[in-house]
Amino acid sequence: MKIADPARPAPLPLPEGVSPDEVRQATARLIAHIHARTDEDGAIRERCESRVLESALALSLMSRTGTDSPARGRLLAYLRGHQESPDPLDRVLASRAIGVAAGREPGGDRALAATLASGVLDAAPGFISTRRRLMVYAVLSVLGCPLPADAALPGGGGVPTDPLHSWAAVQQAAITLILSDALGVRNRATEAALDTLLATDPATTVWEGYALMHLLVLHALAGTPGHEETVRRGLATLLRHQRTDGGFPFVLEMHNWCTSTGGLALHAAGADRALLRRMAATLAARRGGAPLRSLSRGRALTGGWSMSPLVAQNDVDDTSCALEFLQAVDPVAHARTVRGGVAALLAVQGADGGFPTYVEGASSEPCMTAAAVCALGPHPAAAPRRAKALAFLADSQQADGGFEPGWSRSRLHSLFRVRLAACTAGPDDRRSAGMAARIERTVRETQNADGGWGMRPGDPSDDISTAYGLITLCHADDPRPVGAALTWLLERQKADGSYGGPPDMVGPRPFAYHFPLLTDIPVLLAFGHARARVRHLGG
Repeated sequence: MKIADPARPAPLPLPEGVSPDEVRQATARLIAHIHARTDEDGAIRERCESRVLESALALSLMSRTGTDSPARGRLLAYLRGHQESPDPLDRVLASRAIGVAAGREPGGDRALAATLASGVLDAAPGFISTRRRLMVYAVLSVLGCPLPADAALPGGGGVPTDPLHSWAAVQQAAITLILSDALGVRNRATEAALDTLLATDPATTVWEGYALMHLLVLHALAGTPGHEETVRRGLATLLRHQRTDGGFPFVLEMHNWCTSTGGLALHAAGADRALLRRMAATLAARRGGAPLRSLSRGRALTGGWSMSPLVAQNDVDDTSCALEFLQAVDPVAHARTVRGGVAALLAVQGADGGFPTYVEGASSEPCMTAAAVCALGPHPAAAPRRAKALAFLADSQQADGGFEPGWSRSRLHSLFRVRLAACTAGPDDRRSAGMAARIERTVRETQNADGGWGMRPGDPSDDISTAYGLITLCHADDPRPVGAALTWLLERQKADGSYGGPPDMVGPRPFAYHFPLLTDIPVLLAFGHARARVRHLGG
């Protein structure tokens, strides 16, 4: 989430019809809104909202274990409110969980799981397709859906050895046991899977703050004789995190991610320096993550940042954004911390020049690679490694100018981040210049007539995608689409300064989750980019 081009291109003229005062006032209102959600130590401790996926699994587990409490009634009410959801998977999950809770036979045909899995895979990166398909099968299996013919244990029944980060290793273990229960299989792989799940201490801890994984683990153990007490205690542990609407979230918190991205947006928009220094100091103290046991298979990123202080799993995205923010606010005061974070990033760079999300040897991803390039931009010694990463990005660009889906439902997310990474390229790097030009062209061509952008070309405009599009075109040379996007955003601001619309962040891919402030932060970052590039908007 780079703040501005180091080359400082000539300012864009003020777009026709855009009032500098209106932009400055909207920016000030949004700064005040985000500042008000920041704690005294500078941390942004936003809560994840409820989601149907976790809520359906929670109700199914309560039904499976015969648990009856006021929490069950609130959960039923939440899911009943989603039986007519526009999302087909949400409709199926809510209806099946409610049916199981009522004691009805779920029924259904074997084609349902395969159909839903195919729809999920259309929005997920290809390299996770097998794992994601089996996850959908496992979820629907515990809700009573018959398994389709292509359901099989991960790894073909053997013990897999490919590089996996801790979360994927636990997910795979849970899926192995859930599917083995449905298929009536027990072998060496299921024994190893059980050991992995028990290592997360599910009776007393929502491991890594990952509510979805906790639920999958408990469902897997519920199908394994001898673990009834662990499941009962694990469900009680989960119920402490029920949201006020009755549902359950994807994860409990993402404090580091919210703080670093919020800090970058506040810095770009010219927020109070004392606030930024508090945020940076708190973030710097959190490098390394929680001292929990890692279950990764392969060399995980260590010495960087995780998404939250209670999470051990470091990742490239959180590390990159934290580094960018510290370097923007005070690179001298945080020099030692920055050096450690840079070393952590470089240690997981792939032979192809790209960066994975979590663990060395896993597939490189364009969005993660772009994030790492921006974080490494201020470090001349890393220039050869940056050049390799930029080459990977150029090789990864698709014919339409876009990139494989990352951790967002919005096509614009990877586009804006790669465009900012291209700002770090040298003047003779023609491939990066060509890549940037193709990005700008596809973003211009997919702008809606109302001035905004949707998640995909042709979708209705939404706040987050429009922010991503605006950031991208602030680094082009035509003020007209910038003006149209600014006008669209100015018209959508709420009375309290905030923004709304559908969430874009996904986890596990491609399931969307929602932290309300993660809509406001990209919009403020976009205003910051406009402030830096458009004449008369600064100050």
